Amino acid sequence: MTEPVFVISTGRSGSTALSNCINSHPNLLSLSEFFLFIHFHTDFQEDESHWPGLSLERWDGQQFWDFISKKSPTHMHRYFDKGIMPKELLYKVTPTSRFNMETGIPGISMTPLPHLTDHPDELYEELESVVTQYPKDRLDRQYRRLFDYLLKRFGRDVCVERSGMSVYFVDRLINMFPNAKFIFLYRDLRENVMAFNRFQGFKMGMAIKEANKKTGVNPADPDTDPEQLGEYQWLHPDYFDVEKLNQFEIPYETFGAKLSQAMVSASEELDKLPSHQVLNLRYETLVDAPKDQLRRVIDFIQPESATKATNEQWIEQAAATIRSKPNTWKDLPDEKRQRLEEACEPALKLLEYV
Repeated sequence: MTEPVFVISTGRSGSTALSNCINSHPNLLSLSEFFLFIHFHTDFQEDESHWPGLSLERWDGQQFWDFISKKSPTHMHRYFDKGIMPKELLYKVTPTSRFNMETGIPGISMTPLPHLTDHPDELYEELESVVTQYPKDRLDRQYRRLFDYLLKRFGRDVCVERSGMSVYFVDRLINMFPNAKFIFLYRDLRENVMAFNRFQGFKMGMAIKEANKKTGVNPADPDTDPEQLGEYQWLHPDYFDVEKLNQFEIPYETFGAKLSQAMVSASEELDKLPSHQVLNLRYETLVDAPKDQLRRVIDFIQPESATKATNEQWIEQAAATIRSKPNTWKDLPDEKRQRLEEACEPALKLLEYV
């Protein structure tokens, strides 16, 4: 079976842009947010070490499909008309779509399948008929079967999976796919933290988690009595205030320290691999010299049937989509900036930002 390539990052570090570039290459299969979104309906959001679909357990085809297609109703659509626009969710809910917020959207349909095709429901049904017939086997082999099926289905050479938060499970990926290639995409962690504090979807999850912990009730449930939420009443669907969400702050120092630890740990895991299996890709260099860096990426991946002309054309077109964004962490008040820098220092030193 073909060895996959994995893009490892914290998220909010240019990984979506890179995933979109990869998706535009005619010889590469881009699986965007695959591992993250098939775990969307598990409790990984409570514990970043909980990734039940990333192990060497033996599952039959039905078990495997049940996991990657798991869905549950969600109340989040009640916020969409009030200023929350989840760009990461690519599945389009229409009157004729197979899934909606009341039925729940399967993890594999949220982003991975719409990233590949304009007809995700049809591909979903096709995969259901195929995957449920897989024999009982280790999970790494089940993923390889799925990846190889998709490669043949779309006529591609190499599967490139990219998930935000993959720094938290890179050790599991290495254990499952020891001969795979890994692109380690990283960014100045100070700006990484700033980007997460601008990311509405992530802040929404953090705010709901905090409110639930402090009040004991789910603020996103419309049946929750708003009076029980106290200062978090603004999170209730009937009282939601997007400006309050924009003002909600993920603590810079604690979140920075958490991301720093994850980055250092991921780097240490990748350092154990032979050098030909790892490509270190610095976000700031990617946006400053996109053609040079994308050439490094495609040379590293090496799709078998791609010609030099194909790769060069892709580099020209993909480089034009990479956009530079100004740093904002320097604009923080002195005391807050100092706490942020101290929290991020281990990763900043390791990745040579200081």
